[in-house]
Amino acid sequence: MIQRGWSCLFLITVLLTSVASENIKIVSMYGKFTAANDLYKEIMIDASTFVNDGNILATGDQINLIHNNALEDSSYYNRWLFHSVFQICNDMRNTGASALIIPNDFCADDCDDVGGIIGDAYSPVLALDQADDSGAFKMVPKLDDVEEMLTEVISHFKWESFIFIHEGGVAYDLVERFSAKGLQYGWNLVPIELDTGNFYEQSQYIKSNVIKNILMYATNEDVLVEVVDTAFETELLSNGWHWIFGNFNPPITQQFLEQKYRHNMAFLTRFKVDSNDLLYYTSIQSPIKDWPFRQRAAYDAVVAVAKAIKMHKDAKGVLPQSVETCNMESKSTLEEYLKQVNFRGASGDVSFDDNGDRVNYTVTMYSGKDKYTENVAGIFAQDVRNWEKASGEKWPGKPGKRMYVKPFRQSSAAYIKILMVTEPPFFMDHGEEARRYRVPANSNNQAEDEDSYLGISWELLKEVEKVFTEDMEIPFEYRIFTMNRGQYGNLDLSTGEWDGAIREIIDGDADVVMGALVVNDAREKDIDFTTPWHVSYTKLLLLHPTFTFEYPFAMFYPLNVASWFALLGAFLVISILVWLLGRHDKYEWRGRAKRGVASEEDGQTFTLPEAFAFALSTGFWQGYTKGPKSWALRILTVFWCWFTICMTFLYLWNLNTVLKFSKTALKIQDQHDLLMQDQFEFGVVRDSPSFDLYRYGNAYDREIFDRILNSELDLIEYRIEDAVLRMRRQWDGHFTLLGEEKILEYASRRRPCQLYVTAKTLGNMTFAFATASGSPLRDQFTRAINILRNRGVIDDIVNRQYSSNLECAKTGIFKESAKKSFTVHDMQGVYYMMFLGIGGSLIVFVLEGLYYLLWFKDRPSSSSRVTKKEDYGTAETEMQSGPSAKVIGSGAGDWL
Repeated sequence: MIQRGWSCLFLITVLLTSVASENIKIVSMYGKFTAANDLYKEIMIDASTFVNDGNILATGDQINLIHNNALEDSSYYNRWLFHSVFQICNDMRNTGASALIIPNDFCADDCDDVGGIIGDAYSPVLALDQADDSGAFKMVPKLDDVEEMLTEVISHFKWESFIFIHEGGVAYDLVERFSAKGLQYGWNLVPIELDTGNFYEQSQYIKSNVIKNILMYATNEDVLVEVVDTAFETELLSNGWHWIFGNFNPPITQQFLEQKYRHNMAFLTRFKVDSNDLLYYTSIQSPIKDWPFRQRAAYDAVVAVAKAIKMHKDAKGVLPQSVETCNMESKSTLEEYLKQVNFRGASGDVSFDDNGDRVNYTVTMYSGKDKYTENVAGIFAQDVRNWEKASGEKWPGKPGKRMYVKPFRQSSAAYIKILMVTEPPFFMDHGEEARRYRVPANSNNQAEDEDSYLGISWELLKEVEKVFTEDMEIPFEYRIFTMNRGQYGNLDLSTGEWDGAIREIIDGDADVVMGALVVNDAREKDIDFTTPWHVSYTKLLLLHPTFTFEYPFAMFYPLNVASWFALLGAFLVISILVWLLGRHDKYEWRGRAKRGVASEEDGQTFTLPEAFAFALSTGFWQGYTKGPKSWALRILTVFWCWFTICMTFLYLWNLNTVLKFSKTALKIQDQHDLLMQDQFEFGVVRDSPSFDLYRYGNAYDREIFDRILNSELDLIEYRIEDAVLRMRRQWDGHFTLLGEEKILEYASRRRPCQLYVTAKTLGNMTFAFATASGSPLRDQFTRAINILRNRGVIDDIVNRQYSSNLECAKTGIFKESAKKSFTVHDMQGVYYMMFLGIGGSLIVFVLEGLYYLLWFKDRPSSSSRVTKKEDYGTAETEMQSGPSAKVIGSGAGDWL
């Protein structure tokens, strides 16, 4: 009896429960993307399962989903918007549904606002896509909120130019809004409409663009998967690019980061709603944390309807009446309770205002690359007061701003880590510079007593700090970490790995590199550079021509030793031939004297000493006593004169180059002149800016680098001080230094003032700040540099003097005349030859005097041996009178 009584009681309870329980109908519709693979259908079934398991509704109440798949009817999918709305209203008639959940992909491509239109016609409608300014309850944030959030982020990053890849009508509306803001924010916007069937070809065009910032927003977020995969394959998600995904929870999942996204990839900025995804049940393989936002919103739409129904039944004791027809006048009583829904779901905080707009949600911004992709970079609070109340914290952003973006920090959360490479005059330690060059501690170059550094980069950094804090209103806490000279970064060609400061940036252990860092293609493959802040020139540092000493008899260089001996041999041969012809030719002066037609004095014209004197005077275009009379000697003289003219001009042609070799470097106009000359050698300082320029430069720059490497001399110095000492010790001026203009000038302006920097430019190098690839600091520093350049601050900083010990800066020793004309050092060999001639002349004078005193002083003169010139006519008459005539002029000197 007792057992039978318990059975009856259980049966009555079941009957009462079955009578009280009710089925609640919710119609869910699917379209082009939401119907694929029945994924959204499974998501909503999982949501209804979660609700029906007793988590929300009263015991016995059940959610019953009515699925309407548009793709099952091809004509339904191909209808226009008006026809689709009409068909939806017919389908909802007499269904007894409590709510309708609908995406905008329900019909053809012009149905971007179908959820909003149905929301005004039926009650209640929960739209899974944009449905602004309609009666629908919007599961996605208003476009105004998205616009404000993205505007603040782009403005904070200081993007000046960016590509906006958009898809669908809602995204196009966003493009128009951003274009209208272009003038206000100084944006150069390049809109590109996404071609979902041809994005691979589009990506090739985008890669060819110089703009490396991309904003992506899609009306149908399902296309983002294809965009991300294609961008990865075409290397649009590689170094140098910064992507902002405007859609919430884009498909950048942990699985994608681990399997595809690797070292040296793009900088990513994306947004995730703060949700409670671990609370909810799903049978789908991928966890809710990896779902896109619309899938999460679909799940929460079912939960939101269930919660509203629960509140309706608790308040009124009955379920809401369903609206059977599309009628703007008829509203479901469930709407009042949908506006009271407030829970943290899979898509974040779900709440609606009186207009059905999504409110009170919070979005977390993530920004970074490689191991820093999950760094929290900011917060967007739809309602700041609600956020403060919920979190118990004070809003960190500016008053009136709902978007707070943290100042970007990667290596440290507290400050920007800046690397400075020591390179006078760009960056110097003040104490070390004072000890090395005795710079006074109270030097004018030290702006503040607490400054530990000085130089161009240091002064520039202080100005950048002012621009960040005063103009851009971005906190600029930083710390400087110094690196030794030359540690800019070298590429190991065997491993493809960088060292030095470049390695620190790539690994994320530093944020910015400043100083004399040269921009080149090799570095740009792995890091990013800001806009150039200075374009410098490559010049030559050399020993000034005034102080150049070479071999004194360099004037003999135009002819080599063999040529000089050949010339001497020719002189001797010609002199002997002149003597022989003068002695034996019957028509020369000697023969004429023997015949009596010339005086004895004329007969001595071409003796051996006179022959040498004749050949020498002819060679130097000097006069002589008697010219040749015979045609044989005349012909020889003509060709000897022609020979001496040729040799003289050839000698003089090259003499100018030899005597002014120290000024050859001053005549170098370009790299071609530098490579073609062979009168001096040029070197570089290892790992200096000029070393980096020619090592990693173009093919023409590589020719200079190869010339330096292949020289038999060691032309690479480890420090510029060593190169300066080498030039000062090598007095011949055959070694010069190739380097950056400011560095060379700083090194040359200390005593002794022997060095000079050429005015010609042999190349140019661009200096910029280096950041991690795609880092927001790239655009922020670029904005600061542009502001400083427009104000003329950078030019002023570059042209300052950063040492009070530059004593050679204003000396008058380097005058234009000294650089162009012959100097005493150039002409020293000529002076030595003149002194040699004077000395030789004096020695011969003394010897002639001694010879005369010893041999001729006490001897009587024999004037009878000399026939006076006025007797020529008498002697010639006597010779013509007959055989009795005597020959005049024979004497002791006839052997010559």
